[in-house]
Amino acid sequence: MTAPSVLYIASASISDPLIVSQVVRYLEQMQHSLRSCHLITFERDDAIDFAKASEELFAAGIRWYPIKAWKRLRSIGFWFDRSSALACARRIVAREAVDIVHCRSFLAGTLGRKLKSDSVRFLYDMRGLWSLEKRDKGTIRHPWMFKVAHGLEQKLFRDAAHIVSLTYAGKRHLVETGVSVPIDVIPTCVDLERFKRQHEDVEGSGSVASSTRTLNVVSAGTLGLGYLAEEMFRFAAMLKSTWPDASFRILTGSNRDQVVAAAENAGLPTTCLEISRVSPEAVPAELSAADVGLCFVKPTEAKVASCPTKLGEYLACGLPVVATDGVGDVSEILQSNRVGVVIRQDDESSWQAAVERLVKLLQDPELGERCRNVAEQNFGLVDGANDYLRIYGEMTGNSPAETRAAA
Repeated sequence: MTAPSVLYIASASISDPLIVSQVVRYLEQMQHSLRSCHLITFERDDAIDFAKASEELFAAGIRWYPIKAWKRLRSIGFWFDRSSALACARRIVAREAVDIVHCRSFLAGTLGRKLKSDSVRFLYDMRGLWSLEKRDKGTIRHPWMFKVAHGLEQKLFRDAAHIVSLTYAGKRHLVETGVSVPIDVIPTCVDLERFKRQHEDVEGSGSVASSTRTLNVVSAGTLGLGYLAEEMFRFAAMLKSTWPDASFRILTGSNRDQVVAAAENAGLPTTCLEISRVSPEAVPAELSAADVGLCFVKPTEAKVASCPTKLGEYLACGLPVVATDGVGDVSEILQSNRVGVVIRQDDESSWQAAVERLVKLLQDPELGERCRNVAEQNFGLVDGANDYLRIYGEMTGNSPAETRAAA
């Protein structure tokens, strides 16, 4: 048996932190077990040093093909971007005898459908329910546009040789709607060597002894559409009233003035609030300095298939998580493992009780270790990469062991 050649198509830029953590890091782990590894991305950032990025990826065993994407008229540019990427992908498939086209998200998936053949398998790596998410965010406004987009998405589910879902809830949704192709669940994984506790707490156990000491609370990532900034700050204000020495660190690239306004509208004193944009390399240290992570995502129909990247990052750094209910598998993971508190967005009358549950949970001396264990069991990057290799093997008829030996 020969190791497979894989073409990975990602519908975003190589400069996107999610592409680095959720695509490049996986490919770095897998490329030793592949005959060849190719990556197409869509680039709108002229500030990227393309030569340097290409050299670094090549040194990591990844051959990179950046597609210069349209910056304006995105609805029209979609089709031009798609045409350019399809032409590039067809050349790679023919020249490199590609076995698997691994497509991340909707745009990439529409290319996978075109590229699949008797010898080329199409793996659809859905990052959520795309058409529902676009409707929720207002990107798709007209019912007929949604109908077209939803229909195209259903074709991806039907025509893929294999599907990867971020959540078990998303997999159940697909099965219940009649999708019959094989579906595996691989959440947004974390490099556990980078995301880990970088210091011992005063008590040496990962617990916060009492509300008399400082409580460091962190929120990492965007606070734009699909997130609940004001609700998050209202919860923070309740926590502050119970734990006076609580402070809040917001790591985000979102508009600072809007974040401050959301905090003020929620009644959270800005004197206990610090807002900053940090590099992806600095995030592990920032999380390691915290005691609690916040994950307030708006629970919509589409979010059944979502797995916030910050969830695994928080847990890997030993942080319990406060999260909104109705987002993928988040509630089940936090509650069944006792590593966080889940609140209902539409029931603020119960939030004070949630604050009290959090305060009690923080006094558990085994909390930090339990959080880390949950991350290791569910969100390890190496395990995620091995799962992809197993899927590649199933799609090509090779076992993972045979694939590694052939490489």
